[in-house]
Amino acid sequence: LTRYVRNIAILHRWVSPPSSERHLHNQPVPRLGGVAIFLAFLFSFALALLAQELLPSLSASLGISSKSILTILAPAFLVFLLGVYDDVHPVGPYVKFGVQATAACMLFSGGLEIINLPVFFGPRHFPWFVSLLLTVLWVVAITNSFNLIDGLDGLAAGSALFSTMVVFVVSLVSHSSLLSLITVALAGALCGFLRYNFNPATIFLGDSGSLLIGFMLSALALEGAQNAPTIIAVAIPLVSFGLPILETALSVMRRFISGRPMFTADREHIHHKLL
Repeated sequence: LTRYVRNIAILHRWVSPPSSERHLHNQPVPRLGGVAIFLAFLFSFALALLAQELLPSLSASLGISSKSILTILAPAFLVFLLGVYDDVHPVGPYVKFGVQATAACMLFSGGLEIINLPVFFGPRHFPWFVSLLLTVLWVVAITNSFNLIDGLDGLAAGSALFSTMVVFVVSLVSHSSLLSLITVALAGALCGFLRYNFNPATIFLGDSGSLLIGFMLSALALEGAQNAPTIIAVAIPLVSFGLPILETALSVMRRFISGRPMFTADREHIHHKLL
């Protein structure tokens, strides 16, 4: 799928030209890699659900409900559409934040929320409005953090692949069939895409990919934390999202201290320093 999406993007000139000094490529590279990832993910996930319907033994062991699937996939589709539109017709940061916050509210209404922070506040549950605020902040932060590190061939998708595998291990510990199935399907889609995204990349994730991946991982972490032991629930973001979270925090601090606008791009990211 990545090859076909790449060819279509080139045909329609949906490409990213090397228009500034922070760009590392020296010729136009097609975007919209997230389209291939999303379609591959949906296809493999649909096959698994079809197998569940046709094989009674699978249905008994998985027992995945349509409501639990829609809780994650419906807002993920909204974020994906935002990314596709932004890849073709760039939109401002406030529109992105608004759509991402709406998707986070959809997760909250479906029961995926941050109800407590046991490390800092003990087992006491938060009021609903505090829980909603923390959930929105978490989703928006992780979604944009993967978008922020998407500046080097294979970096964002490769980091997301490792994060996905960490969440998969958590799903095995917590015996979550839905989480296991989603993470395996997402990991497979990422592996297929990385074949064309390693240096020199012939296609980029684009916002359709980086925003989708970030949102999916933020939602999967919330799902994994529902039934996992406390120490594992706390370890999910620290272990699997360490690089994106650190990069986002440093970027915000750097721009704030230097007095620059928060949403301007620069060439001071960790991956630029490593180069």
